[in-house]
Amino acid sequence: AEDRKRFEALLRKRGITQPPNGLATNYGEAKEVAARVGYPVVVRPSYVLGGRAMEIVYDDAELSRYMTMVQKLAEGRDH
Repeated sequence: AEDRKRFEALLRKRGITQPPNGLATNYGEAKEVAARVGYPVVVRPSYVLGGRAMEIVYDDAELSRYMTMVQKLAEGRDH
């Protein structure tokens, strides 16, 4: 279920509903998803175990802070 788009397609094919959700790779995309599904939103980096770095954010300012934090974490992991 880590390929979210594929998982969503499988659920839709089988008629299984899920809460509104989306994928984002940057703040702009995340802001668009949050505007579509509405705050609060649960955010998490891809491919993490046990909910590590998962948060609930309540507005655009918190979303911006979160996206900046996970970007810095991802950059540190690449080195």
